[in-house]
Amino acid sequence: MSDTTTMVFNRPVIHQRGPAPCPYLHGLDGVRALAVLLVVVYHADPSWLPGGFLGVDVFFVLSGYLITNLLCAERHRTGRIDLLQFWLRRARRLLPALVTLLVTVTAVAALWRPARIDASGRDILSALTFTNNWWQISTHASYFASFGPPPLFQHLWTLGVEEQFYLAWPLVVLGLLWAVPHAHARVRVAVVLAAAGTSLALMVLLHQTGEDTSRAYFGSDTHAFGLLLGAALALMVPPARTWKHRWAPRVCGAAGVVGWMVLWVLAGVIHSDSAHLYPWGFAAAAGAAGAVVLAAAQADSVFVTVMSASWLRWIGRRSYGIYLWHMPLIALAVPKGHTARDVPLNGLCAAALAVAVAAASYRWVEEPLRRHGLRRTATMVLAALAGEDRRAATDPLRADGGFGAGDSRHGAPGDDRAAKRPSWVPRVLAVGAGLAVLVAAWGISTAGDGNSAADRIAAAQRALHGGAANRSTHPTGAESVTAVGDSVMVAAAPALQEDFPGIAIDAKVSRQLSVGPAVVRSLGKQRRLNQVLLIGLGTNGVGGRQDLEQIVREAGHRTVVLVTVHGPLGWKDQVNTAIRQTAAAHPNVVLADWDRAIQGKDDLLADDGIHPGPAGGRLYAKTVAQALDHAKERT
Repeated sequence: MSDTTTMVFNRPVIHQRGPAPCPYLHGLDGVRALAVLLVVVYHADPSWLPGGFLGVDVFFVLSGYLITNLLCAERHRTGRIDLLQFWLRRARRLLPALVTLLVTVTAVAALWRPARIDASGRDILSALTFTNNWWQISTHASYFASFGPPPLFQHLWTLGVEEQFYLAWPLVVLGLLWAVPHAHARVRVAVVLAAAGTSLALMVLLHQTGEDTSRAYFGSDTHAFGLLLGAALALMVPPARTWKHRWAPRVCGAAGVVGWMVLWVLAGVIHSDSAHLYPWGFAAAAGAAGAVVLAAAQADSVFVTVMSASWLRWIGRRSYGIYLWHMPLIALAVPKGHTARDVPLNGLCAAALAVAVAAASYRWVEEPLRRHGLRRTATMVLAALAGEDRRAATDPLRADGGFGAGDSRHGAPGDDRAAKRPSWVPRVLAVGAGLAVLVAAWGISTAGDGNSAADRIAAAQRALHGGAANRSTHPTGAESVTAVGDSVMVAAAPALQEDFPGIAIDAKVSRQLSVGPAVVRSLGKQRRLNQVLLIGLGTNGVGGRQDLEQIVREAGHRTVVLVTVHGPLGWKDQVNTAIRQTAAAHPNVVLADWDRAIQGKDDLLADDGIHPGPAGGRLYAKTVAQALDHAKERT
C-alpha cells in the first residue's frame, strides 16, 4: 500500500487508501466517567452538587470534538464521508440501549408505580424520534423546578439535542471542508466558533429571568454551543497531535487540571436559579470542558495518565447506559409526594443499581449489537433459542462520540467475550423482552388518562386560555380580582373562576416569585389591575421578602392577598415565612394560608403532592374567599 503526504491543518498528514485505526483515547473515558458522576450525584440529591447538571455540557463538548474529528479524519483519509454509514453507526450505538430502557422501565412502572407512566406514551415517542427536548419545550416542562418524584424520561432531552446535531452536522462539515480550503483552516475554526457564539446569544435572548426556562435550556439551537465549541477544538487541535515544543503537552495538561477544577467549583456553588447561569455559567462550563477534553485527547500528557485510571475507564465506557438508567431508577425509588432530596438513601441505592444495570446492558445488549449488527445478532439469538451453538466472527468496533459514545477510537479490534456468553442468556432476554413489550403496550395504551399533575395542569391551561371554565351566578366575593400566579394557580383556575366570576388570571407554569413585581407593574401600566390583587407565587423557589414588598408597592392602595405555598419543597418554610411577615407588615395585605388549609389532605392533590386536583382547587378558592372575608372585617 502506497501512502501520500499532504498538508492538513498546516501539519503533515498521511493519506491512506483505506481507513486506518486511530489510537484509543483512554483519557476521554475518564472525562465521560467524571461527567456522568456529576449528573448522577445531582439527580440523587441536588443539595450535594447543585451545579452537577453541568456534566451534560461536558458531554456536549466531548461529542462535538469526537464526532467532528471522526468526520474530518474520514474525509482526509478516504476523500469522502459515508453519511449513511455514519448515521447507521449512530443508530446502532444509541438505539439498542435506549429501546431496552424504554421497554423495561415502562413495564416495571406499569406493574409497580402505574401513576408514574401517565405520559410515558408521549415521552417514549419523542425519545425514539430524538425530539424529546422539543416535547419538553412544548409542554413547558421544567428541568429544575420539579416536584415530587422526577419524571421517568425527562433526561432523554440530551439525546434529542445530540442526535439532531448528528443528523445535521456531517452535512455542515462537508460544506465547510468543500468551501474552505486546507490553507485557510483557521477560517473553518472561526466559522464554527461564530456559530457557537450565536447559539449562546440565542440563549441570552430567549431566557427571561423568573420565567419558564424550558425554551432556553432544552432548545437544540440555544444549547448547541457546547457541541459547536467541541467541533471548533477538533478542527483546531486534533487528538494525539505532535507538538512542536516539549513544554506544550505540559501546558495542555495543566489546562486540563484547571478545567476540572473550574467544573467542580461550578458544580459545587452554582444553582439552577443563579443570576448569571444564563449564559455565563453555561459558557464557563463549556470552556472548562473544552480544556479538559483537549488535555485528555493528547497521548503524552500526565493528565491523560490520571484520566486513564482503570476504574474511570470502566465507568466511562458504560457512561451512556449509566446516564440512561439512573434517572428512571431514581424516579421509581422515590415515594409519592417526595423528591430525591427527601430520600437521599433511595437515590444512592438507585444510582448504584443503575451502574449494575448499565454494565449488564453494555455486556449483553450494546456490545453484541454494535459488534455484529441487528441482523447477525438476531441470527445468533434465534440459533441460541433453537439450541444451536453458532457464533459469528467478531467485527471491528466503530468510532463513537461523547454522550452516546462507547469508545474513543475510529476503529479497533474488539475482544471475543460477547460471543462466549451462555446459550441460555439470549433465550431469557428474548422471553423477558416479549413480556416487557406486552406490559409496556398496556401501559402506553392507558397513558394520558388525566390523573397526573401534568395532565391536570394542561387541562386547566386550556380552560384558562380558552375561557371554557364554568362560572357561577352566585359569586362569593363582590370585588373584582386580578390574580398572578404559577402552575398551582393554573391548576386551581377553574375553581377560582367559578367562585369569582370575572377574575382575571395571569398564571404561567414555572413562574417564579422574583418576576412578580415586573408582572404586576406591567399589568398596572396596561390598566389591568383590579381592586383585589391575588398573588400565588413561590412554588418555584426564587424570590423572597424583598420581591413581596415590591409587589405590595406596585399594588398601591389595592387589597393584596398572598397565598402560602405547600408541598415537598426545600424552600417552602423560607418562602412562607416571607409571605407571613409581609402580610403582617401591611394593613392592606391579607394571608390566604393554603399550606395550612391543605395539611393532611393529600388526597386532594395530584400525584406530585404540589398541585391541587379538582377538589383541592375548590379548597384553594375557599381559602382565598376566607382571606377576603377577613380583609372586609379589618376595614
